[in-house]
Amino acid sequence: MDLQDRNLQDSSLQDRNLQDHVIICGFGYVGKSLAQQLTDSQVKFVVVDSQPEQLAVADAMGYLTCHGNAIDESVLQAAGVKRAKVLATVLPNDAGNVFITLTARELNPKLTILARGDLPETEHKLRLAGADHVILLATTTALRMINLITRPTTLDYLGQRSNSPTERQSQRTHLIELLMQLDLQIDELPILPDSPLKGLTLADLEAEANGAFITIALRDSGGRIDSEPALNLRLQAGDTAIVLGHQNSISFFAKRYTRKSEIRYRGKPV
Repeated sequence: MDLQDRNLQDSSLQDRNLQDHVIICGFGYVGKSLAQQLTDSQVKFVVVDSQPEQLAVADAMGYLTCHGNAIDESVLQAAGVKRAKVLATVLPNDAGNVFITLTARELNPKLTILARGDLPETEHKLRLAGADHVILLATTTALRMINLITRPTTLDYLGQRSNSPTERQSQRTHLIELLMQLDLQIDELPILPDSPLKGLTLADLEAEANGAFITIALRDSGGRIDSEPALNLRLQAGDTAIVLGHQNSISFFAKRYTRKSEIRYRGKPV
C-alpha cells in the first residue's frame, strides 16, 4: 500500500468521525463473525487486513476497511487506533497477534485489547505484550470476543468460579443464551451399549470434548427429555446427549466416540 492510498484511508476514517470504535485485525472466519455480530449490535468498527481479496469481501458487505498489515504502526494509526475503544486481533498466527498487541498497546495505553491465541503457551506472551483478554479456544473465540465488547459484565460473571450448584446452573443457562447468538447447531450424541462414553457424568463428557460443545438436554432410553440435566448425571446406554456447538467440532468428536446416526431433536430431524 503506497502513501497516497494510506492518506486516502486516513482521510476517509476522519471524515466519518470514527471514535470509540472497534478495530478488527484480520478478516478470516473469526473476523467475519465478529463483524457480523458488531453490525447486529450497532457497534462502529473498521476491518484491517493485508489481503485484498479479504477486504473486497468486507467492502462488499458495507464494512469500513483499512488495507495493510496491522503490525505496521502507520496502518493502525490509519484505522484510528488512538481514538478506538477496543482492538481485536484475530489473525490465524500467534506471532502476528503478539506483534499487533505490542504495537497497539504502545500507541494507545487506554485501549482494550482482545487477542486470539491458538497455542496455550502464547497466552503469557500476549499478556506481556499488553492484551487485556486472551481467548485460546478457537470454537468460542468470536463468541467470547463479541460479548467482551458488547456484554463485558456478563462475560466476567461467566468467568467466575463458584462452588454453588445453583450458580453453576445459572452460569450454564446464560452461556447457552450467548452461544445462540452465533451460528451454532444442535446435535445428538447417542450412548450405545459399547460406547466409551457410558458411565461418564455430563461434566466428564464436556471435559472430554475440550470445549467443542455443551450439553443442553438429555433424552433417556424411554424418550423422556431432561432440559436441565445435572452435571453429575451419569450417561447410560440408550441415553442421548443433546449438545450445542459448532457442527464440525461435534462431528469430529462423534466420529471418535460414536457411530453416526440420523440426527433428530424432539422427534424431528435437526
